[in-house]
Amino acid sequence: MKRFFVVLLTTLMLLSTFVLFSCGKENNDADDANATRMTIDINPSVELMLDTENKVVSVTALNDDGAILIAGEAIVGKSAEEATEIIIQLASDTGYLVDGEENEVKISLSGDADALEAEIKNKINAKLDELDIEGKVTALEAMKLEELRALVLESSTYTEAEVKEMSEGELYDALALSRVESALLLTEDLRNAYFSAKEYDISFTEREETAKIIDEMGTLYEVLNTGYKTLLKAYSEALIAIENYRYDNLIDPECEYQMLLTRMRDAKIELVQKKNELAEMSKDSDEYATELESLEKLEANYQASIEAYESIGQMVNSYIDGLLTELKAIEAELIKLENEFSDDIKSELESKASELEAKMNEYKDSYFEKFKAEHSADIEAIENELLAKKQALIESKNSDKAE
Repeated sequence: MKRFFVVLLTTLMLLSTFVLFSCGKENNDADDANATRMTIDINPSVELMLDTENKVVSVTALNDDGAILIAGEAIVGKSAEEATEIIIQLASDTGYLVDGEENEVKISLSGDADALEAEIKNKINAKLDELDIEGKVTALEAMKLEELRALVLESSTYTEAEVKEMSEGELYDALALSRVESALLLTEDLRNAYFSAKEYDISFTEREETAKIIDEMGTLYEVLNTGYKTLLKAYSEALIAIENYRYDNLIDPECEYQMLLTRMRDAKIELVQKKNELAEMSKDSDEYATELESLEKLEANYQASIEAYESIGQMVNSYIDGLLTELKAIEAELIKLENEFSDDIKSELESKASELEAKMNEYKDSYFEKFKAEHSADIEAIENELLAKKQALIESKNSDKAE
């Protein structure tokens, strides 16, 4: 776990730097952003958030193959060009870039990044030449504004109203902040669990502090506060139920979802291995024709494993959506009651606003530590499995070359 804490310290330092860059500045468009979003898609797909000097502040896997590729890698702090070279080398080492095939590497960069895009293209082409791998580089458009808003909304604790008011530049900076904060969470499921839990936990804790302030105002407000606390208890129980269900059905290594994920990863590894075996064979041989049939079967098996994995994921998330609807109904009742607070309660809450804000900021700052304490074993287990899958791919590629 030593590496875990070293990386955590690094990401928190970078997070603080980004906060300093972002405060006191209004962004009007993407050119004003401190952060640049860069993606590299070889399937694996990876996202890199860059600072104003084009240094990497976060690396995020955009699919499961991407999670395997970046597991255990020290890419944060590298230049965009250095990071690109590392990713292309890793894709070659693991067999995702197949010798003898026309590989395509897709890239995208946000904002006015024509010069950097040209450098990245040159770096990729040079690396492909060095590795003696056929390939082409395709530049894609950056994410559309509404897609970016949706990504920030699901990857942070900003409200829909707050995200709607952000400029494009502010959205990229907000995304960078959230990516740095969740840098140790290598899978999308774990990141979603983190931000969802954080959002509702903060809401509950803030209201709990509100109830304490009303308590201190004396017995005159006891009846009103009892109703408020009853709703808070229901809110807390609903929140716990959601997080328990999410953990039991999406995160727990023994759950069906994780077992299907492992099966999908195994099917993908077999498929990648077979592609690389075929790359070493003569296309005119009888053996090649036989192995080509095997490849088609493996492709069908992989697609079936994806469908099974996605199906259970959709079912679980649909149930969670239902639980969230119930939670939001309780929240609506809390908001209604808060709107009906008497003027003296509102005045007291306003007088304690600075004190409440300080407590909430402290809670927000410590939230990752809380989540880590609850899930450190899961985080480590996920990384270990990804590293094992990655090592299997590397060993298979080396074996094919040796033969």
